[in-house]
Amino acid sequence: MTTAIVTTTIRRPIVLADYLENLARYGHGDTEVIVIGDRRTPPDVGGYLGGLSADTGVGVDYWDVDRQRQFLHGLPVLDALLPYDSIQRRNLGYIVAAGRGHPRIISIDDDNWPPEGDFVGGHGIVGTEAEAPGVSSSTGWFNSAGLLRVRPRRPLYHRGFPTSRRGRAGWTFAPVQGRVVVNVGLWSGVPDADAMTHLDGPVAVTGFRRGVPTRVAVTAGTGVVFNTQNTAFHRDLLPCMFLPPMGGRIGALRVGRHDDVWMSIFLKKVVDHMGDLICVGEPLTEQRRNPHDLFADLLVELPALRLTNRITDTLEDVVPTGSDYRSCFLGVVEDMRSGVGSYPPDERAYMLTMLDRMALWGLLTERVSG
Repeated sequence: MTTAIVTTTIRRPIVLADYLENLARYGHGDTEVIVIGDRRTPPDVGGYLGGLSADTGVGVDYWDVDRQRQFLHGLPVLDALLPYDSIQRRNLGYIVAAGRGHPRIISIDDDNWPPEGDFVGGHGIVGTEAEAPGVSSSTGWFNSAGLLRVRPRRPLYHRGFPTSRRGRAGWTFAPVQGRVVVNVGLWSGVPDADAMTHLDGPVAVTGFRRGVPTRVAVTAGTGVVFNTQNTAFHRDLLPCMFLPPMGGRIGALRVGRHDDVWMSIFLKKVVDHMGDLICVGEPLTEQRRNPHDLFADLLVELPALRLTNRITDTLEDVVPTGSDYRSCFLGVVEDMRSGVGSYPPDERAYMLTMLDRMALWGLLTERVSG
């Protein structure tokens, strides 16, 4: 099964030197690395990546802004869904990878360093029939950060985990078997947590907790959130893998930092209906977090956190239909339209715009992904 690794960057992506070395060391030289630039990406990045590729023998395909514009010429609707100067350009990388026929697509961030072990092999479970410890939670929601050992010891929730579902939860494990379509790798170092967690004091992840599995499958009906900084998915899921643009306002505040979180909440609903599995745990990357203004992060997270609680409540009443990922996803999006009718006006308007974009993505990916 061929694999593509997709990332975006507005910096010189020095982390890719380690990824390419890891791929070469473990015999994954046939992996294609797709890098999507942006308007702030330094002009010498193409040459830098070409040098890395020559040194390691691993192919790197760099897409600068001009090349992206050529690709999207004649596709103005799709172009409008992928604003510049945002992580939403990563959506284009997913389309390119899927269009080239790669069944397994791994999404990474440019501040997550690969593990000492086999990175692609760690995600190799995607697309296979596998058995794993299935985890259920007494709250109906599984907090993947609970698998991790934290210093200093304190509760840790994944960024965007619904605040209405937080609190002490009991986990139950039982073996499950099925096709794995998503494998969510976690992180050591700086965790992907909400700004309020980081403002409360420094926190570091040192590995997995003792006595818990290092990879679990989240059982059907159990909610979960995850990101796109160390996550592999099967090509079949492309219609659902849309990172909705951030930046709109709810009241006086702009909304941000929940694009991948909301994608994951909708995706879990669809995957459960399709009878496939989402696994969480290995492989661990080390997040050496890029600089963040935590107060700016907090301001954009606040309206998103409140809206996340509404989204999760509404989705509980949605009954998916459809026999493939595209039709199921589009059906869930359509059912959500009536569900948001009771939201406050500003949140309702925000959600209807987001749902319009999600539906467009679901439709357009059929045309452009081969």
